Amino acid sequence: MRLFLLTLVLSTTLFGLFNAPVHTLVNSVDEDEGIITISTIKDSQVGMYGIVSHSFDKRHSVALNWVEITKIEGEKSTLKLIPIIALEQSALPSGTWKVKVGYKVALAYNYQRAMLIAPNASIYKKITSYHKDRQWVHPDLFASVISSNGHPSPLKEDFNQACRANNIGTVAFMFDKSILTVDCQSFKIIKNKSTTVKSKEQQVPFYTRVPHIQDNWFGEGSDEILDYDAYYVDLLAAHNPDNIWIQKYQHARHKAQDENENNSWLNSFINSFTISVGTEDED
Repeated sequence: MRLFLLTLVLSTTLFGLFNAPVHTLVNSVDEDEGIITISTIKDSQVGMYGIVSHSFDKRHSVALNWVEITKIEGEKSTLKLIPIIALEQSALPSGTWKVKVGYKVALAYNYQRAMLIAPNASIYKKITSYHKDRQWVHPDLFASVISSNGHPSPLKEDFNQACRANNIGTVAFMFDKSILTVDCQSFKIIKNKSTTVKSKEQQVPFYTRVPHIQDNWFGEGSDEILDYDAYYVDLLAAHNPDNIWIQKYQHARHKAQDENENNSWLNSFINSFTISVGTEDED
């Protein structure tokens, strides 16, 4: 049995900023640019997704677009309008409604439904059992998606697909000293919580009860993950170039890895030199 040491600092705000949608109204619309503005919501972050809807009456409304916060400037936030492809159905008629000032915006949509990417079963069970305020979608569902796509190393698009299909708002990634929460569609980091986690047990691509992930012969995502932390740090860093924390964390990991490789090369060289000298002396 593999041994692991887990020392974890938990809080009720570990995985995200909101456990339910936060509602506001559209203040302005720029149809040419495909953007709207709203009054800034406390604790909102760039990258947060939501929906903008039109109400016909108190009981009937229609979702018009996804929205993503792209800029926060004091009391004004700018949001990009994004088509709701999850509801595409060519066999049904579609409305021609356009977003207008005063329409409702719900940010942090589906944030109460989350998925945890963890390196082993023990950590996964510990976290999900502690945070019962969230509806945890089991990573087995995600494992089935990446297996169907032939991606043993998951891509952002795999997460997007699984989250649309299962109404998941956020994904939390457990790392050595942090838990990073991302919006599952934008893949932007919206929460970073420091922890103290040390584990000698890693399951790749992540903890799942699915015994085998199918892989494509070639192409992006077809290679198996060799190092859990390294892969997901690089994946998040690639999609969060402006996030200082993840960029520094990635740099530190790469530097440590290079130093370890250099030290290993130097030790191998010294050992081989010592052996060759010893052999000559024996001759």
